[in-house]
Amino acid sequence: MTQARIRSMTSDDAARAWQVAYESLQVAGRAYGWDMPDLDDAARERGTRRVLHSVVHDPDGAFVAELAGEIVGAGIATRRGSLWFLSLLTVDTRVQAQGIGRRLLDATLRTLRSAGSICASDDPKALRRYRAAGFDLQPCYEAKGPLDRSLLPPVTGVEAASYDDRREFVEDVARQQRHAPHGPDLDFFAAADRPLFVTDTAAGRGYVVCADDGPAVLGATSAAAAQALLWTAITESTKAECEIGWVRQDQQWAIDVALAARLRLRPTGSFCVRGAVGPMSPYLPNGAFG
Repeated sequence: MTQARIRSMTSDDAARAWQVAYESLQVAGRAYGWDMPDLDDAARERGTRRVLHSVVHDPDGAFVAELAGEIVGAGIATRRGSLWFLSLLTVDTRVQAQGIGRRLLDATLRTLRSAGSICASDDPKALRRYRAAGFDLQPCYEAKGPLDRSLLPPVTGVEAASYDDRREFVEDVARQQRHAPHGPDLDFFAAADRPLFVTDTAAGRGYVVCADDGPAVLGATSAAAAQALLWTAITESTKAECEIGWVRQDQQWAIDVALAARLRLRPTGSFCVRGAVGPMSPYLPNGAFG
């Protein structure tokens, strides 16, 4: 059997790498009870832009697996300060169970210096691989469902913010929570027109980047500040269903909001950590950038 070749990813590989990732997620979704629509032009453009962002800013951590001239897998790790994060690890379903995923992970781990984290799916093969690589697995909840806006409480002390004007504020809170800044990932959110909100009151400080269906990433210095920001992200959601992901056991403040909003809670995925990644609480990571 011909062995796949692992090589550095280039910008020309981005679209195909994302296609492999998306199609493998579709297959996994059917296995683990969540649905993904077919890859349309808009989703392809968003995903390709995400991969290109990492190729530009983390070239040493971006790899593809190539078999018979075709890209059949991709692995991307980012580094922000001392924090390593596995942004993507995917293998074409046609060639899984051949060691390609392990080799891609090994390639990305070469850039891990001290602390690292992964937002992992329910895939048991991936979880075994991460545990074998020295990561502790922290089970997570996902909160999801249609939003009854009559349940939304009034929120005070939170204001819309400019990425340019409040960048240092956001990075200061991020360093407290994850021991690392977001760096160029804030530019990615800004270019994608993701609204930014901040709070800076006696109750605490914090920020939330909003996605169409809820928080994209959230960090705060207190549970009260985090709850105000999470309610804001829920209020700003525009999709039929709201979603809050990667809610760990130590994020009871987020579980309380999800229950009050009558969202469905179900165990799914794991937040995997290796080394001193920071308190990460109150904090909701981004699945692509940590």
